[in-house]
Amino acid sequence: MEEMINSDLVKALRLEKSWSQEKLATASGLSLRTVQRAENSGTSSLETKLALSAALNIPAEKLMPISSKTPQNQNTVIYGYIGAGVGLVCSYSAISYSVMHSTLPLGEAGLWYGIIGAFTGITCGAIGFLKQRGYVT
Repeated sequence: MEEMINSDLVKALRLEKSWSQEKLATASGLSLRTVQRAENSGTSSLETKLALSAALNIPAEKLMPISSKTPQNQNTVIYGYIGAGVGLVCSYSAISYSVMHSTLPLGEAGLWYGIIGAFTGITCGAIGFLKQRGYVT
């Protein structure tokens, strides 16, 4: 059964690795003609899609074509960064408020500032890592 794939993405990922179509065919266990057909027409079998995704080291779902009927939000990562930023500002505000009203000693406030800053940094790093690996867009 023929399936549609994002042929532009297949080609872009292949070129990103500096692979020829022949090298992709070898890495995926497909024939050169099958790789050419997938890149040119955007059609493939499920087995071809799975082989290409394995060779290109991306989830098979990423090879789905972007359709005008199904809206794709390409900026979902920004929401993660915005959430981390809002959390950081709210946390820093609460700690500062506690210090100003003498309910939290300065030394302890510094400790909390550091912990929250480190947590925000780890969160942003994780978001960036997941984006780089293709798990989020």
